[in-house]
Amino acid sequence: MTRTRSFRWSRFAESTRRLSSLSSIVCLLFCVTCAKPKPEVEYRPTTTIRDLMDGMIDPSADTIWNSVSTTITKKGKEEKVPHTDEEWGTVRHSAIALIEASNLLQIPGRHVAMPGQRNEQGIELQPDEIETLINQDRRAWITFAHGLHDAATQALHAAEAKDPARVLESGDAIDNACEHCHQRYWYPHPAQSAAK
Repeated sequence: MTRTRSFRWSRFAESTRRLSSLSSIVCLLFCVTCAKPKPEVEYRPTTTIRDLMDGMIDPSADTIWNSVSTTITKKGKEEKVPHTDEEWGTVRHSAIALIEASNLLQIPGRHVAMPGQRNEQGIELQPDEIETLINQDRRAWITFAHGLHDAATQALHAAEAKDPARVLESGDAIDNACEHCHQRYWYPHPAQSAAK
């Protein structure tokens, strides 16, 4: 009788240990599968908005603006338009760069300028002031960036169609998009900025 009880107790204890081990494994698996991994940062904004302006936006816009023009000289009217596939390709590539730069402007965490950089023209707000305005209303900033995107997309379609008149129109749209943004963030109050 004692042997039977001992045997039963031993089997019971063994079953309990196995059940406990199994429960622990199930619990561990549940915790591992339910634990949310820390999300990786999607973007790594290394350069500043000023860098994007100097390195991508201004050169790309200048290429589009300068690709189609009319100049009046003593000899008469001189028209400048792209003629070769290579020249049209340059306009197209500039439009693509401008489109994508408008997306880069929207990346969260991108600063206006490097620490210590200042605007010295006398009419502009300083980088920290511009950044404050952007952060106060990110939706407005994104809307302005979308305006640039839309205008540059017009330039892309015009270049692909090899249509100088449409390139000229898109150039005006790009200029308007830039100017509306600058009037809000760069020199919204010229007289006040100059007095600083």
